[in-house]
Amino acid sequence: MVIYPIKMTPCCKAAPWGGSKLRNEFLKNTEFEFTGESWEMSAHKNGKSVAANGIYAGRALDELTAEFGSELLGTRCRTKEFPVLFKLIDARDRLSVQVHPNDDYAQKAENDNGKTEMWTVLSCEEGAGLYLGFKKPITREEYAQRIKNNTLEEALEFVPAEKGRSYYLPAGLVHAIGAGLVIAEIQQSSDSTYRVYDWGRMGLDGKPRQLHIGKALDVSNTSQKGAASESLKAEEPWGTREWLNACGYFAAMKLTLNGSAEEDTGKGSFHILFVAEGEGKVSCGGESVSLKKGETALIPAEAGKYCLSGSMTAFRYWLADAQSEYIEPLEKLGFDSKTVSALCGM
Repeated sequence: MVIYPIKMTPCCKAAPWGGSKLRNEFLKNTEFEFTGESWEMSAHKNGKSVAANGIYAGRALDELTAEFGSELLGTRCRTKEFPVLFKLIDARDRLSVQVHPNDDYAQKAENDNGKTEMWTVLSCEEGAGLYLGFKKPITREEYAQRIKNNTLEEALEFVPAEKGRSYYLPAGLVHAIGAGLVIAEIQQSSDSTYRVYDWGRMGLDGKPRQLHIGKALDVSNTSQKGAASESLKAEEPWGTREWLNACGYFAAMKLTLNGSAEEDTGKGSFHILFVAEGEGKVSCGGESVSLKKGETALIPAEAGKYCLSGSMTAFRYWLADAQSEYIEPLEKLGFDSKTVSALCGM
């Protein structure tokens, strides 16, 4: 495999709750008036991102994954397919109340992966928030009755959103994104979503959107309540490094850079780099590529060490080794083991 930073052209998705911020603020070339999602790094059958530069320009991510295997994915990847999907979400209006299945259920019901995910708020209008599980545990029977009577919202936990905060959502957590938010989402490579309630809204075709109540009742955890995630931050000569959640499916880190930093895939995992603010460069394999706000690049696992430079806020997503990439460096920095273990619940 030829090693260089591979910039990606995303797959955009229309949605009745979508807006114009992905086009106007994150410079997405979308054909849709109401763009809800931009699948920045995806090899999923329902939307594929495509290489935009270099020798692999024009080739879809699933093609590259199939051809190069562990050179691209790394030694930690347990599948032959690209295991995660990274997207941006523009919620002009609130999304449906929904829930995602775990792997076992999704593979049997949808021939797809389950969907555990994590959100990071990129922009937030005043009063915006997120619905994350239930205020208090309820029975499956009450859950079904509230869906039927349109009183589900009364039972849901509403969490005010904060720009820069992250929220971890395991499969089974009932949730919805409120209006006035732009969110970066890292998730399993999956499109398994069961809508529970859609606020009486019509779809883009003027008809009510399909609900999946039976499946939602099967997979929802009606005792679970979500909240903002904690993070652990360290000062670096070039800025700050902030460890976000890690799980068996993905890990996330926020880099606030003013200068030059050396990163390393260790050949264990690909790195996804997304620039949320500012601009800079990423260099590996003897090639440098410019990245500006809203752009996403893939660093193949085989790259090993690579360099970031510029003035930017960037997010890095990868498959982590908990011991060497979370526990050891964070405990060395003085964080207690209980706090560190909670962050990388693997």
